[in-house]
Amino acid sequence: MTLASAWQARANWNWNLFAELASSSVRRTLRMTSGLILFTYIGAHLTNHALGLISLGAAERGMQIAVEVWYSAPGTLLLYGAAGTHFLLALWSVYERRTFRLPPLELLRIALGFSLPIILIGHAAETRLAYEMFGLSSDYTRVVANLWAADRQGLQLGLLAPGWLHGCLGLNFAFKRRPLFRQLRFVLFAIALLLPVFSALGFVTMGRELSTNPVAAAAAQEYLSPGHAEQRTAIARWRDTLLVGYFSIIGLTFGARSIRNLLERCRRRLISISYPGQTVSVPRGWSVLEASRAFHIAHASMCGGRARCSTCRVRVTAGEDVCPSAGADERGTLDRIGAPADVRLACQLRPRGDISVIPLVRTERPVYRATVPQRRSGEREVVVLFCDFLNRVELARDHLPQDLLYVITLYVEALGNAIRAARGTLSYVELDSVCALFGLECDVTEGAKQALQAAGTIERAISDLNERLGRQWDCKMKIAVSIHAGSAAIGEIGSSDPPAMMAIGEAVDVANELRKAAVVHDMAIAISEPVYKAAAVVPSCDKNITVRGRDMLIGVCLSASMTALIPPVLVASRSPIPKILRKLRA
Repeated sequence: MTLASAWQARANWNWNLFAELASSSVRRTLRMTSGLILFTYIGAHLTNHALGLISLGAAERGMQIAVEVWYSAPGTLLLYGAAGTHFLLALWSVYERRTFRLPPLELLRIALGFSLPIILIGHAAETRLAYEMFGLSSDYTRVVANLWAADRQGLQLGLLAPGWLHGCLGLNFAFKRRPLFRQLRFVLFAIALLLPVFSALGFVTMGRELSTNPVAAAAAQEYLSPGHAEQRTAIARWRDTLLVGYFSIIGLTFGARSIRNLLERCRRRLISISYPGQTVSVPRGWSVLEASRAFHIAHASMCGGRARCSTCRVRVTAGEDVCPSAGADERGTLDRIGAPADVRLACQLRPRGDISVIPLVRTERPVYRATVPQRRSGEREVVVLFCDFLNRVELARDHLPQDLLYVITLYVEALGNAIRAARGTLSYVELDSVCALFGLECDVTEGAKQALQAAGTIERAISDLNERLGRQWDCKMKIAVSIHAGSAAIGEIGSSDPPAMMAIGEAVDVANELRKAAVVHDMAIAISEPVYKAAAVVPSCDKNITVRGRDMLIGVCLSASMTALIPPVLVASRSPIPKILRKLRA
């Protein structure tokens, strides 16, 4: 191998290494790891403050452990290495971001994140630099007494809160879709809320105790005396210098981002992205999701553009040749949902030329303005109703296809009217089943009552239809209604107007088990125990069974008639019988 080829091979190896380190998955791992280290540091600090509620001695013992950990060589390298890594990745993220039209919580998280270095700089100057330069101890007796004597206790408490809130929001965005996180979310919320409160109370308790302690008060006054002015000035100079450098780096990053955006907006670098009914022009390098947000185009994105949830996916209808291939993160998510070749994630797709796309999961509003009305898209408690046409195949053998089509038309229209009358949402219609969702515009209690009301209306509508069919064609429809309340991910699917509302999750899975049970036991109604609990009614069942849910067995009430199952007052609907059925009666 020649010297030139060896040099080229080494250069290629270095470039591949840099490309690997620059990949989004590696950066996400580094950001999460460094963020967890900083979050642990802040959490330990808050916990130490909270120990002041027990006694100053308990807080001092906790501080001694913290000093041994963080002041050691490994602790120092870990803490300041994590701070530097997290800060650099945050600057990188800001520079790469094309638009700051984001959901409010995302903007809040970013803003709070830039307060974290301020905390570390101030803390390092008052404790670590004071210890290294002048041998001043980092115990609570000195630090808290000095802050209390100088009336700076409020500043100390205020600086810890943004960093803690930034970490809590980051963990929520990263893990909110994990099953364990969802199960523990109330416990975690309580910890996130109460730990800063206890920390503040502990800090105030220690400050009041030290302010009445003559030894601590004298030491604080002695430190604040002119004799230590040089030390205080040196510490303040270091702190101010570091803060000026920090804000200068932030300013340079935003300045470089503005220059980059200005260069990208040159006419020769603009590309067109066509949505159904709208075409926008954006600089080359923007993602499709960034284009949607910049031009206020409604585009769902539950994970905030991290290639995790797949809700921002689009179908590329033109310009596939100018779309770069999917990265590892995007490919993993697309493979997980079994997406076809023309489907891409809008948060990862950065086209190099003009393309046309159709968002596959619709939302009614731009996601960065989604806090005004109640959301329909997202993960929530919902009531799912299935109505299955059980004997369609038998009727098809005995009647002409045109006659059966007429029967199905009457059946679907009757069900649709019953569901809409109970304020439900028709999810989808198949040849043998109809699915409806309740509780999208209200809580699950009202949704359960609406679903039970719809079931009663459906039963009466099918009875009227069977009476009509029995007189003319000597046939009757056989149906089974299954209702379950549980958690599901809700989203608007497709580009039609209005788009279809779909549900995926535990609620639908258990409802499918109810459908099977109704068929096996030859019952017309199958309603789960969570529905009755939510609606606050006591059913009268023909048969009680259980089906397996995700984490437990769920009780199911089976009955041959809806009116015999629950109180008639709940089944009775004020809504009129569908017009088409009234015509049939006549």
